Amino acid sequence: MILSPARGLGALLLTILCAPAALAQGGTRLAIADSSVPRIMARVGSHPGAVWLRDILRQADAQYPTAKLDEIADSLVLRAVDPAGAQRGSEARRRAIDALNALVLAGSVAPLPGRPYAGAFDRMIMVHQQAASRDVRALALGGMLATPSRSRALDYLRRVAESSDSTAYHAVEFLIVDAGGGSLAGLPVTADRPESIAVLKALSSSGRVTDPRALRLLEGWVGYYQSKHP
Repeated sequence: MILSPARGLGALLLTILCAPAALAQGGTRLAIADSSVPRIMARVGSHPGAVWLRDILRQADAQYPTAKLDEIADSLVLRAVDPAGAQRGSEARRRAIDALNALVLAGSVAPLPGRPYAGAFDRMIMVHQQAASRDVRALALGGMLATPSRSRALDYLRRVAESSDSTAYHAVEFLIVDAGGGSLAGLPVTADRPESIAVLKALSSSGRVTDPRALRLLEGWVGYYQSKHP
């Protein structure tokens, strides 16, 4: 029997995704969206979880040039990788998590207005590779699984799990949650997902998972899975 891997970071991701977001007033949303990116980000201030920003990136109310959406998303990446975010409990850490949360919502296949922002996945990779905070880096891994790029996400998490990266444990953790049909990004719980189960089986047989915590978690999952599927 294994403990739920979602207890820590998964629970945090669910918390920040379900938190209420600030709304723009009525008809101002489109006017804000038509502003320059610096003015948009100035309006965002320290609250990138605003619903109107999510809807701009998801093009819920109107179509916008890809370059403009990418510039907004790049601004969110800069916040998420801020070196000051390495300090736990700091305002910079909160800003980093909020910025990543905005990217996750923008790129999610969850039933939200508009459509997933196509550039979200690649920017989550940037956050994972560059963020100062390990927690922020780990949360980026969970967010990748909510995008339409699931096959790329599964491959990326597999490679992280086999690496010496400090988030190897979390890659296995999120794969286990995903394999069980769980959600880390506001998606409804579904049946077991065979793609992530296959990745976990491949990780187990490859012998390339070397991080001790990740390996223990993986072995625990294998034992649990085999007990359910003798």
